[in-house]
Amino acid sequence: MKTNRNKLSYGFFPGLILPLVVFAVIYFFSKQEVTLTEYIQTLWHLGALLKILSLCVLPNLFLFLIFYRIKYDLAARGVIMATLIYAFLVMISKVV
Repeated sequence: MKTNRNKLSYGFFPGLILPLVVFAVIYFFSKQEVTLTEYIQTLWHLGALLKILSLCVLPNLFLFLIFYRIKYDLAARGVIMATLIYAFLVMISKVV
């Protein structure tokens, strides 16, 4: 039985999780021996946290293109929604 994966949630949740996974990979491959909270605080004080978070959303583009190419338009729309949430959070953080 074939299930229909062309749903908003099939793109939205991976679109939310993928940037966090990319950030975790960046953290684990960094050469520093610090905790995650210290790492985030250091990036915040250096002014690099928002730049790194913005780059962590970049793999969502590839996820979007995959869904678009296999004609899962609703899933691709879900990825865009998740990306817009990250963009909104970055914009709010720059104002604060």
